[in-house]
Amino acid sequence: MGRHGTHSPFVYAFIEQILHDYDMIPKSYLISCPSLGLRFENILSRIAAHYQFKNMLFLPARAADQPATNADMVIMDGKDASIWKTQLDAILPLLKNESVVVIQDIHSSKTHDQAWTGLCHHPDVRMSIDLYGMGLLLFREEFKVQQHFVLQY
Repeated sequence: MGRHGTHSPFVYAFIEQILHDYDMIPKSYLISCPSLGLRFENILSRIAAHYQFKNMLFLPARAADQPATNADMVIMDGKDASIWKTQLDAILPLLKNESVVVIQDIHSSKTHDQAWTGLCHHPDVRMSIDLYGMGLLLFREEFKVQQHFVLQY
């Protein structure tokens, strides 16, 4: 779905202000996640800059990562889909209303597809955005019903 087929003002703004933004990203918001590739690193950096995220958490945790009291963005490795739900449940206390959880490689296998669908229907997830190479989970209380979007990007 492109921006014109979107009935959610939030997703429309996400497409316009993040996916279609080609301005320079401030250095302080650049995110390095080589397993995602440059295209998706760019999106993560734009999300961080747009929402002014400061606290990033990578799962499994990198040696340099310190546990966060509140996580603005959590980036979960896509290799082992069997632990995604356990990881999500473990980090829920760290998430704020505006937090975004990023899951890599959501369509790399049938198991990944099923695990992604399960996360989308988790009771605490209010919105999911499928970008094919990665998925985003949002927890904003203003989203009264769960919404799921697949964006062509």
